[in-house]
Amino acid sequence: MTSLVRYLAADVLRGQRYLAPLLVFLGVMGMLFSSDAGQPLEAYSGSSALLYPISAWVAVVVATSEDVVRREITVVSAGGWARVLTASALVAVLFSLVLAVLASVWPVVTNPHPYTAGEFFVGLAAHTGCALLGVGVGLLFARPVLDSVGRTVLAVFSVVVLTYPLGRVTPLGWVLDALGHNRVSPSLLGAVAAGAVLVAGAVVAGVRRA
Repeated sequence: MTSLVRYLAADVLRGQRYLAPLLVFLGVMGMLFSSDAGQPLEAYSGSSALLYPISAWVAVVVATSEDVVRREITVVSAGGWARVLTASALVAVLFSLVLAVLASVWPVVTNPHPYTAGEFFVGLAAHTGCALLGVGVGLLFARPVLDSVGRTVLAVFSVVVLTYPLGRVTPLGWVLDALGHNRVSPSLLGAVAAGAVLVAGAVVAGVRRA
């Protein structure tokens, strides 16, 4: 599995399609924290809301990095769709967790308000939850569940856009509500757990569809 993860990660890096979500992430983060972003947990709400669609985008990039023929070769060489989809999920999660750590550290360095260790780890949990939720949504509609990249992008975009107005009905809403009201809530860990379950469910759905 380690070799497969390394191969898929190298393929994503070689294709350079990850640059688009990365540059959008860095650009928006720069705007969010170019001035006083408010109290620590409130400041994290903006970057958490941003990380959700960016992680979904990253997941789609990872899942579609190979064309159909190359992916079939990879599936045969790896021993089946289950291994390939699990490895793809791990790669997408790793990429997204790097962004989650960066998003957690960024305001600590740039925001004039001092951060305690507790606030930092709360922010890290919030970003991790949003990252996992985004990866889960991205993988849920990627190959082999949907074979067309166009349909994948449309489905992921629709789900991401519709998530925000639902508020506290969704795990993303739990995170944004807690951070927006500058309070620590057990729902942050609930969002992390929900994200992990969604990623696992996306892998299972892909295996069954294949």
